Amino acid sequence: MQAEYLVGRDGELGLALDILRQDGATAVLLLGESGVGKSAMAAEIAARLAGDMVVMQIHGSPALSGVPYGVLAPYLQDLPVGQATSPVSILREFWSQFEKRRGEAGSRLLLVIDDAHELDEDSTQVVAELVTAGWARLVATSRPRPGLPAALVQLWYDGLAERLELHPLDKDAVAELAAKKLGGTVMASVVDVLHAVSEGNPLLLHCLLADSRAKGRLVRRNSVWFLARPLTGDGELLAEAARNLVLRASHSEREAMFAIALAEPVPAGMLEPHVGRDTIRSLMENRLVLAMDGDGGPLRIWHPLYGEALRRIISPPRSLHIRERLVPDLAGDLPKEGLLRMVSWALDCGADVDDDALLQAACHAAKRLENPLALAAARRVRSEALQPRARAVMAMVHYNDGDYRSAVDVLDADFGFLQGGAADDGDAAAVGGGLHAGLLDVCLLWAASRAALGHASEDILADARAAAGNLVAGRAETDPAVARLRKCIEALELAELAREGRFEDLAAGLETFQGNAETESLDHGAEGLFLLAMRCEALIAQGRAVAAQEAGREAWAMVEERPDDVLFLGDFVLVRYVLAALESGDWDSAEAAMGGFASGSAAGPVVFGGGTHALTGLSLLRQGRVEQASKVLAPAVEALRVADPLRLGGFGDALAFYAAAASGDTPLADRLAGEGATRESTSGGSAYVEALAGLFRIAGHAHLEHRAQQASTMYSDDGAPSRSRASSASRAEGASGLRQLQELEGSGQLDRLPGVKFQNLVLRVELGDEAAMESVRETARTVQGAWVAGWRSLADAHLSGAGQGFVSAGNELAAAGMPGPAALAFEKAAVTFDAEGKRPEARQAAVLRDVSEANLGTSPLPSAHSDVDRTVPLTRRERDIIALAVAGLTDRQIAQKLMVSVRTVEGHLYRSYAKLGIRRREDLGAAVHD
Repeated sequence: MQAEYLVGRDGELGLALDILRQDGATAVLLLGESGVGKSAMAAEIAARLAGDMVVMQIHGSPALSGVPYGVLAPYLQDLPVGQATSPVSILREFWSQFEKRRGEAGSRLLLVIDDAHELDEDSTQVVAELVTAGWARLVATSRPRPGLPAALVQLWYDGLAERLELHPLDKDAVAELAAKKLGGTVMASVVDVLHAVSEGNPLLLHCLLADSRAKGRLVRRNSVWFLARPLTGDGELLAEAARNLVLRASHSEREAMFAIALAEPVPAGMLEPHVGRDTIRSLMENRLVLAMDGDGGPLRIWHPLYGEALRRIISPPRSLHIRERLVPDLAGDLPKEGLLRMVSWALDCGADVDDDALLQAACHAAKRLENPLALAAARRVRSEALQPRARAVMAMVHYNDGDYRSAVDVLDADFGFLQGGAADDGDAAAVGGGLHAGLLDVCLLWAASRAALGHASEDILADARAAAGNLVAGRAETDPAVARLRKCIEALELAELAREGRFEDLAAGLETFQGNAETESLDHGAEGLFLLAMRCEALIAQGRAVAAQEAGREAWAMVEERPDDVLFLGDFVLVRYVLAALESGDWDSAEAAMGGFASGSAAGPVVFGGGTHALTGLSLLRQGRVEQASKVLAPAVEALRVADPLRLGGFGDALAFYAAAASGDTPLADRLAGEGATRESTSGGSAYVEALAGLFRIAGHAHLEHRAQQASTMYSDDGAPSRSRASSASRAEGASGLRQLQELEGSGQLDRLPGVKFQNLVLRVELGDEAAMESVRETARTVQGAWVAGWRSLADAHLSGAGQGFVSAGNELAAAGMPGPAALAFEKAAVTFDAEGKRPEARQAAVLRDVSEANLGTSPLPSAHSDVDRTVPLTRRERDIIALAVAGLTDRQIAQKLMVSVRTVEGHLYRSYAKLGIRRREDLGAAVHD
């Protein structure tokens, strides 16, 4: 396990060894928080130097910190009692012990001191004198607070020691450690979770990995490690680490830590009367407890995992006793985190909680994907007025867990969620956000759960209308409940139109819904949010991606403004907004929305990681990063088999299959094709997403067929034909793959969906069907977005046949973040120029192609000494940007200074590299001064 703690520490380890091997007095002082790997590094240093030096170990201890020379006792057993207080005698005896261990002349002494911050002053002075005199080299570990003893700090001041601070691991180091520990591929979202939850602490990371495997949370399938359930701090190794932490503390510190762990965040002023100011100060000095929001803020255990582990080792009676002492002082408004902790604490020890607090905690826990707490709190709600909202929370938890039957059953009980719509305004206000907002949200959740179970749209709508009709029977038309329920049914009808692909009817229905909403709305927020999301989807279907993205962005902003008012609507909006951004070619906005959504809680990447990775895969494919897409999508498929609340399983399957086939990984493609054939097709409840998935499936088979044909023409060394790696099933499906894509254009099936039609044409071009270029240009006139514009420029260049046209297209594609198509354009330019005898232009286009391919990660960057035509002049804008880059400004700073976009800056720099024949930004200064 020691080697695992050293991942990412090669630089510090090498420096420490070099220092200790020098002549003269030397010492290395290793500083870092608990669990960061100080002891492991000290042990590795000792192991590496053991052949040249005699290693003597000393361990600091809080129990001996007040005992003079206490830690040196193992080496002073032969010292007469009368000399036990003489520093000179102790020094001599210690040296005699070294002489006994040395064995041969010339060996040097290496002292290794763990937890040097626990040394008593007298022992520290002996160690410092040994180092100062050059008799010993020293490796000492310490926490930053309370820090090293003064005598060892003095060594650093005197230039006899080097301080090395060990920081938490970054995400790359966490990925490396996890891969070494587990063996195999670790899904990127799992790395994100491990890094976030452990905060890069190697000890906690080791505990998380071992505990999660033991409890079945971290599982392996098809050589991919992914999380089947969110990580928690309830494992045995974490509990043992928490016990060790407690055992090193005094009784008063232990009681304070228990109280803080149970009640965190807890104001220091409230806790002081119970545990004493000195105790709190000691805990903070030893970094066992931290103040949130700087000094003076509420207190919490130094790491959330330790806090969770401590709570699990406290018995219920003791927990209840602490609660009875502290809760009266904690009365008043609590932040959300504090409310969750107080409600969870009460549920754990059997204390009573009022219904309002239970419901608020249940809602917030559901949003944070703390599902056990959300269910436990919602089930304890007793108020009939609040139970509809509590049932909605329980249904959302079941939905996120993939238990759609339970979600429907909870909401189907007497159609209780619609009953909630008849509550009065006082009841609505009581749940913070209101039943008005929650009603539409939950109706959509109920319909989505029914759809996930395979229920037809007409059955879903029939049941909803019947239930609503029963509820409003006998009520006056002016009753607010009647209008409220009718708006919900109207919204369900619109959502089902999109699921069925009836987008013309959807567009007309949205106009009616908007007009009614302006005159009848009882909740402008929820209805407005729904209207924007559906308008986004309708505009996507019409090929108006830019307008769709604007509607989606506005809806997403509303979700972020009211996080506690929406349950299912957040998921509902996300898929539509991200898809609109990807249709527009705005890769950055799509990735930012998905990252923010999945990182809203530690469990976010676990629950939503598969779906967001599927959408990321589409982004990468459209950028031309096929191999990278395959690396993202293959693990995503495994995660989607466990959790798929965004309903993108079938979509992810299709994309992963296509990426594997297009990148040449035929075995993976064959496996995915077989698994996808038996998997239920689920794609976000949208006919548009399913239409895209269908195209990628066909194109994937076409790629396999193409590779099978290539393989069939190859021969082995003995002259026998080689066997195709593509399966017979894949070859059969792929034999007409390209023809199927061609026939779809002529059938008129895609005319209603310009965006899908355009994707079909792009896939055909990528399969070598250059005859589709004419249709690409024509269709691009009816579709919006940078992605479309880039391909249109390539089609224009192809149809004109001009080399400069290909260069312009390549530049536009590169600026749009599409290096794959850009490389194709520059390759076409190089071939065209070469055929025309324009050698300098051909070489320049080849350099641009190489830069694009290097951006894909599939080929090296061109050498600074490559044959480049430097007579191609820099534009004025390129010269301005280069000057600012050479001055040290970042791309964002340059963009702000010149009032252009960051992407514009990147594009100009990209083209400048090619013109100057350089590889990287660092070479700009030398290139412009040549």
